Amino acid sequence: MFLINRILISAEIITKRFSCDISECRGICCCDGEYGAPVEFGEIEVLQSILKDIVPYLSEKSNHKIKAEGVCKRSVWGGYETPLSDDGSCVYAVEKNGIVFCGIELAWKDGKITFRKPISCHLYPVRVRKFGIFECLVYEHWDICRSHNSENTPLVFEFVSDALQRKYGADFVDRLREIAYK
Repeated sequence: MFLINRILISAEIITKRFSCDISECRGICCCDGEYGAPVEFGEIEVLQSILKDIVPYLSEKSNHKIKAEGVCKRSVWGGYETPLSDDGSCVYAVEKNGIVFCGIELAWKDGKITFRKPISCHLYPVRVRKFGIFECLVYEHWDICRSHNSENTPLVFEFVSDALQRKYGADFVDRLREIAYK
């Protein structure tokens, strides 16, 4: 572990390699798990404001669930998370040709909205853990994510660099690069 500002970073983030092969995993990260994706407090209002634009991308069941529970719900830890469908998948998950995508991100790709998706989803496989005044970034290993550890596969932080810049700024990502490549 090392520290940048008040952010603890697992060394794996700058030493391990990762890339997503959605054709292999089929988007299971949006469908499997006990809880919804973490939603930051500031993202709640954004989700509420873009709901009308993402409704067309979602299933009827998902839209009913969101109408009943809201764009997010309280987590067991006191924060917020995306609601889950009855089958356990995220309500924003959309299946197309056997692969699951994020309905929010599909709307973003189509230029309907400027919000890509919750930062916790954008950062995956990096997870943010809170420790008092500190945040800790950890690499979450999942068996279904079989990234190839070749020279051409990016380091974990490079794979999520857009999300890291969105959350912490360009200087933070530059500092990670300095540390990783020195």
